[in-house]
Amino acid sequence: MVKFTDFTYLLLLSLVVAAYYKVPEAKKWVFLLVASVLFNLSWSGKYLVVWLILVTICYASGKALANQAYSKKQRKALLSLSIVICLSPLLFFKYLVPVHNSVSLVALNWIAPIGISYYTFLIIGYLYDVYRRYIKPENHLGYLMIYLGFFPTLLAGPLERTRQLVPQLRAPKPYDQENIKAGIYFIIWGLFKKIVLAARLADITSPVFDRPDAYTGISVTLAILLFSIQLYCDFSGYCDIATGSARLLGIRLSKNFSNRYYFTPSRTESWSAWNITVTSWFRDYIFFNISKGVTNQKRLEFNRLLTFIITGLWHGPSWSFVIWGSMQWAYINFEMRTKDFWQRFYTRFNFPTGSQAHYVWRVVVRLLTGTLIMGWFRAAELSSGVRLYSSMFGFKSGTTSLLTSSLLLTIALFLVMDFFNYKMGEKEDIASYMLKKSALYRTLSVLLLVQLVLLFGRPSVGNFYYIQF
Repeated sequence: MVKFTDFTYLLLLSLVVAAYYKVPEAKKWVFLLVASVLFNLSWSGKYLVVWLILVTICYASGKALANQAYSKKQRKALLSLSIVICLSPLLFFKYLVPVHNSVSLVALNWIAPIGISYYTFLIIGYLYDVYRRYIKPENHLGYLMIYLGFFPTLLAGPLERTRQLVPQLRAPKPYDQENIKAGIYFIIWGLFKKIVLAARLADITSPVFDRPDAYTGISVTLAILLFSIQLYCDFSGYCDIATGSARLLGIRLSKNFSNRYYFTPSRTESWSAWNITVTSWFRDYIFFNISKGVTNQKRLEFNRLLTFIITGLWHGPSWSFVIWGSMQWAYINFEMRTKDFWQRFYTRFNFPTGSQAHYVWRVVVRLLTGTLIMGWFRAAELSSGVRLYSSMFGFKSGTTSLLTSSLLLTIALFLVMDFFNYKMGEKEDIASYMLKKSALYRTLSVLLLVQLVLLFGRPSVGNFYYIQF
């Protein structure tokens, strides 16, 4: 098992990149495929069986869906059948297995397909796009295999669309020093977020979630707020390392998070700024599909609720995730319905909606109300969520405080991240931002981040949080 935060991964990645640019252009796809398969094998040897079966079904189904001899009705039936077959392993391992533990232990120990959610989503999106004739089916099995198993994105995304990634795999990849620099910046930035900030925040918050009844209600509330930042640093840090790994190979991945997600002023904006490639996938392939031709506002609201519930259940078969998804919908639906009311309200009380004070107020409200949602996500189980919120509201709380010197140091490190995110704005990423700066600025920034990683990092941190989904 080669983790992105391991020195072993960085060493192997360096060797892969060095060899990649020595391989003739015509054989680069073979090299990428072998590297991806070997990386996948390092996580679970038997994983390859499930993946190969689904790749084969995806390839054959895509070719059949493009066959002009089939009628629209036949193509729709074929699409439905293909999706059901490709979804079956995911449903088995993610939902049937946890419910029937006597079956699950044997099955999971035998095959344990890490990343199955992501490559299943890729397959469904690919088949839908071929069916809708947005894209042509991929004739080259090798490129399709790389697309469905590209090692930087396999574990937790970004969830790339076929038309975004496959053309890049086909394009020539000459050595470009700018890509190497950009890749290094992304990886260092991701390591700082993951093994410094996310790891330290996990050290602070995990004891609270393990025993919420031992902490004060304010400490539990603060822990949930900090968990939101922890999750952002963990997941966006992973995506930065994945993006940097791909960039070293001359491939650009999609941006998956807004730079200052944690300071978005509304739940609607925060939802669209979080795990962008996955939330847009649910929008395009779930919500738009069930809402095609629907104009009734109530029905659209219900379809939106259904999409949020499915999004919640994707994380796991738990009522806690159903509550999390439903509350996300309720919050966003409330914002959409009351937008005009709040505009009039703030105007009436002479509180300019474009002012800095109004922005800060909205951020504070969003963060505080967000604790009512994120606790259910972190709890993952209904009983754990009830226990957590009982402590938060003071029904079963203790006296231990979360305010420690470790927390203050972590906040200081968070401000370092926020400084760079603030300077970048939302139109840039760490690589484009750094490449525009002087050599001195880049050198000092990299030295600072590397020193912080070496001094405060936790190289032995566990898996990325979202890998479990």
